[in-house]
Amino acid sequence: MRTVVIGVGNPYRRDDGVGSAVAELLRDLPGVEVAQSLGETTDLMELWDGADLAILVDAILVDAVRTGPARPGRIHRLSVPAAGCGAASTHGPGLGEAVELARVLDRLPARLVLYAVEVTDVGHGRGLSLPVAAASRRLAERIRAEVSWCA
Repeated sequence: MRTVVIGVGNPYRRDDGVGSAVAELLRDLPGVEVAQSLGETTDLMELWDGADLAILVDAILVDAVRTGPARPGRIHRLSVPAAGCGAASTHGPGLGEAVELARVLDRLPARLVLYAVEVTDVGHGRGLSLPVAAASRRLAERIRAEVSWCA
């Protein structure tokens, strides 16, 4: 079974680097390809092409008007295609568009899971806020468990 974990985001935009941080924590995961991406559509499709399981980790900005105040560090799990993918990623055009294009081109992995971590600080600079850094460690352990359960 080919499994790939893709950390999406820009580590030079503070909390937007949560995907990269989780990918770094999972570098030593045996039997799993770990990659990082800025979230460009064709890059994501290349990275997950032929995978039985692809797990993406990305930052998400919450629309406080529609969903209430953000809770930095809160982790959401979405399975695609069952959940659809309309999440507001911190970069454009967004993961939703990558998923839909891959669906149209018949290039979705057998299973695609998106972990989205709520963030608020995506300004210029390096380093995660304390709640997002703590979430990155929790999420890395959660992904380790999920991958071992699926193997």
